[in-house]
Amino acid sequence: MELQKFLTDNHHAICAQWAEAIIKTYPEEGAKFFSGSSNQFANPVGHTFRNNVERIYKILLSQADVAECSTDLDGILRIRAVQGFAPSVALSFLPALKEIVRRQLEKAYPAEQPDSMLYDWNTRVDRLTMLGFDLYMNCRELLWKQKANQLYSRTHKLLERANLLKDEEVAG
Repeated sequence: MELQKFLTDNHHAICAQWAEAIIKTYPEEGAKFFSGSSNQFANPVGHTFRNNVERIYKILLSQADVAECSTDLDGILRIRAVQGFAPSVALSFLPALKEIVRRQLEKAYPAEQPDSMLYDWNTRVDRLTMLGFDLYMNCRELLWKQKANQLYSRTHKLLERANLLKDEEVAG
């Protein structure tokens, strides 16, 4: 059995389960909404999750450099960063892909030993996870910088209004 053919043939089932792994990290109402409509305008978050997962999976299948997933992975992780997920929860869907593929493989070929066949695939998913961690932390860092700048700006304006700034500070 050739793993590449199996992954290609089971593409839709694997991607559906993978998108579901993201959605399961949300509270019940949010998960219900995100799994609903696939319309980009009625459900932009769910639409982003499903489409980006598909594109990431295709890149993983193509054996291209994992870095080519950056844009699509960033699209998912920006949403999760803004929503304030802990890194372990925000990124949990990435290693979940390994388990999803493993389960699908065991279901299709119960007598096979999938571990040896999945070594290269799991390595690619691990690299994707590391890339995801970097992207997620960059998003969180950007959010914190924006919050700090906003706080500085508000504080500065309050001090200006209260005439508590020295003239040279206002001019500089």
